[in-house]
Amino acid sequence: MALDAQSNWDVEMSMPLRIPSSQTPRPKHMDKSENTVVLLSKPDAPEVLLPAEILAQIISYIPIRPTSQSMLWSCTLVSRAWYSAAIARLYQRPYLSGNNFEQFVRTVCPSKNAHIRQSALAVLVHRLDMGELVHNASRSLTARILGRLKGNLVEFVAPQSSFAINSFAALSKCSRLRHLDLSLIASSISNKLLFQTIAHLQHLDTLYFPRSASHDPDRSIVPYTWPPQLRVLHLAGGIDDFFLRTHLIHAPQSLQRLSIQHCPQVHAPDLLYMLEVLGAQLQHLTIRHPMSKLPPGSLDYIFTMCPSLVAVRVSADYISDTMFEAIPENHPLRILDLDCSPLAGQDVEVSANAIYEAVEEGRLPDLRSVRVSNRLAWTATERTRSWVRDLEEILEEAEDERPLGIVTGVFPTND
Repeated sequence: MALDAQSNWDVEMSMPLRIPSSQTPRPKHMDKSENTVVLLSKPDAPEVLLPAEILAQIISYIPIRPTSQSMLWSCTLVSRAWYSAAIARLYQRPYLSGNNFEQFVRTVCPSKNAHIRQSALAVLVHRLDMGELVHNASRSLTARILGRLKGNLVEFVAPQSSFAINSFAALSKCSRLRHLDLSLIASSISNKLLFQTIAHLQHLDTLYFPRSASHDPDRSIVPYTWPPQLRVLHLAGGIDDFFLRTHLIHAPQSLQRLSIQHCPQVHAPDLLYMLEVLGAQLQHLTIRHPMSKLPPGSLDYIFTMCPSLVAVRVSADYISDTMFEAIPENHPLRILDLDCSPLAGQDVEVSANAIYEAVEEGRLPDLRSVRVSNRLAWTATERTRSWVRDLEEILEEAEDERPLGIVTGVFPTND
């Protein structure tokens, strides 16, 4: 019996286990439509997930501009993967206005004390432009925002009314800052305090000086310390002769682009002295109206002082045809922009023929583009129009012989 029992056990275990079921067996005559229903009722196939690198590549095609903000926000709502790919680009350069500023503040500054509650999104903000804000922020709030973003901010445009002395401490700690625009500030700023602040910005490349910069009562002849890597400087407003001859002449060797405009306290002797000191390193120079202390013809010799200029924008109020006669041979100038103030007198006259002769005689062999204000009336007579045609022709011939990749021609402007 034992052997028979063991044999029965082996036979039973070798057979598949039968589980009773209340389901009726599938009829053999089931048609194809019923079979199709069964197939469609099966669970869906697993979702195909794109790699993070592909999502990032897709997001990179969305331009960073105000109209793209809603599109980037929509991408963050698709899934966690899309959120991770789009959120950094959304906050990299937020476009702020009175309508969304409060929500932005709640995001990057969830509490007044950063030690109590920090924002995970604050580190994503690299460019902060508050130029469109007028009365939306307080001075303390601007300082707080800078304090939260100081570790990752590379570009900052200060607001008009809510930037003051209490923001300088946080600004000095923005160690990665490369672009600083203070041109909109309405309140008076101490030059001494300003330079004490920006001296800590070791990577600062571009600086727009505040138009309301004040003159400190205790003027020191000790030069200010400039950011060591400053390359672009825009000056306007309260700059005077003392600043030019005492501080600006000590700008770093890295300075290549200089713009001076709307400085009614600057006189020609100190401006020319500054250009003699810094001229050799400058490649781009802008001197525009209103500069009420500069007489006509006072800038006729800037090409001699600045032998490396490749682009110049100057108001015709302060030059004459002598400027193009005094240019040294083979000057590297490529782009010339001549504007003119509405208050220019009839004695202000710069002709296309003078520029043509400078190119034809080899003084400006690389000149390709000339932008000129319509106030100079280069198309007023048939004679002046013929000069313009001659100038355009010689510029195009020069580009054909030695291409520089610059759009060539004479372009009238309404300034």
